[in-house]
Amino acid sequence: MTAREYIEAIAEELGRVRGRGLLLSPADAQLALGWHAAQVPLAAVLAEVRKTARLRTRSSVRGAVETALSLQVIAPALQRISARRRPPAPPTEGLSSQLRAAAQAPGLAARAAWHSLAERAEHLLAQEGGDGYWTAAVAALKAALRELPRAAALQAGSALRSRIAPRPPAMTRRRYQRSLQLMLLSASSERLGVPPRAFLL
Repeated sequence: MTAREYIEAIAEELGRVRGRGLLLSPADAQLALGWHAAQVPLAAVLAEVRKTARLRTRSSVRGAVETALSLQVIAPALQRISARRRPPAPPTEGLSSQLRAAAQAPGLAARAAWHSLAERAEHLLAQEGGDGYWTAAVAALKAALRELPRAAALQAGSALRSRIAPRPPAMTRRRYQRSLQLMLLSASSERLGVPPRAFLL
């Protein structure tokens, strides 16, 4: 399951229990990405969302003050699950081959940048929680957008603006910026096919 599919499944469940929208805040999106990277089972996340929603419903019946349900509320429980799991296995040797194949997509802008990322992907993902991979992916996307017509960049920007939410006070500017970059990669892949979906892992 890709990071995008993982996050969308969580957003759908969270929206269902809250009764509104499928849009995750940047803080929630960052948490979901972290759980995906730590290989926390999707079923465990969805079960915790449902469990917390049921408990909050009972509390509201008893007159307790209710705050908005978000992934930050269930984060402590998911952190315990993540801590009990073994560290993620190193990326398989087939990852670079998979990404090199994806970089062969017809008409792909900045093909050389995506090939370079494919060659370094396993190394980057093994370091510092994979942050270097996403930094390189954003750089490759910027190179691609410079090659594409201006209208394409505007489409990607429009798709990103439809997904963003204000930065939560407790979220650092660096984490907020990273969440926006990941949203831009996802939105651009969806609208323009750049990067190819395989690069979203």
